[in-house]
Amino acid sequence: MKKNEILKISTALIFCVFLLMTVNGFEKYNNIQNPEQAFRKDLQKQEEVIVVGDVVSRNVINVLLLGVDSTETREANEMGYRSDAIMVASMDLDMRKVKMISIPRDTYTDVPGNDKKDKINHAMAFGGGPRRKGNQYAVEAVENLLGIDIHYYATLDLDAVKDVVDMIGGVTVNVERSMGSGARRLEKGEQTLNGEQALIYLSNRNAPMADLARIGQQQNFMMALFQQTKEKGRFSDILPLYLKMQNKIFTDLKIDQIGALVLFLKDLNPEDIEVFTLRGSNMTIDGIFYLDVDTDYIQEIINGITMGKN
Repeated sequence: MKKNEILKISTALIFCVFLLMTVNGFEKYNNIQNPEQAFRKDLQKQEEVIVVGDVVSRNVINVLLLGVDSTETREANEMGYRSDAIMVASMDLDMRKVKMISIPRDTYTDVPGNDKKDKINHAMAFGGGPRRKGNQYAVEAVENLLGIDIHYYATLDLDAVKDVVDMIGGVTVNVERSMGSGARRLEKGEQTLNGEQALIYLSNRNAPMADLARIGQQQNFMMALFQQTKEKGRFSDILPLYLKMQNKIFTDLKIDQIGALVLFLKDLNPEDIEVFTLRGSNMTIDGIFYLDVDTDYIQEIINGITMGKN
């Protein structure tokens, strides 16, 4: 083959690669700027139109948020661990609203990997953790409990939370009560928590309401984190931070979808976010404590917010 022919072929190949990169890059940029475009395939699968008042909405994305204490060593040794935080974020891309549902981890429900009902936070362990089928099992358990479609999941290792807090220079919260001891003690009152202190606050259950108190702390913290990230103009740091921490964050969201959600959240105000917590009655089976959730209340929440049902 002559040199000029080789040159022509090489030039053509380079041009094709450049063209593909340009088209792909433009598509990703377009998706980030237009959340509906980034999620169009999943939104097209959503057959039911959601009506709230006089407003019709079809563009609703449900993301399962999980917090776990996970390491590769624990998974390799098949050491049990469970979801410490379970939340569903329902994001209405049309109405620019977010609904958060916190699910108590002792909730008694059907769990994949077990032939009988169990605590919902056991789903992650039955699935072998976030690096195996833990996320899939958790999604299935939540879908069965709430009767809605979960489009995506995002699971954060506790170390990821610590890094995020330190990245924005701490999060100021009103600590409801003194908690912890020694070097891990937090005093009651408003204070700015660093990453390590945030983990103490998020995990402490030493209160009369135990897990419900911790859920309240998690909700309080997330709202404070959102507001202070917005006030400090740090939303632009989220994507670079995610790229650095991919070994601590497990999600099936694509990079352009994450970017689209960052821009979506950036334009929200705290009053655009509504928070719910499932409630129920305590019960004991074979000496083990469970929460028997109020299914009527679940239906009330689902009917009252913009979510896609199965």
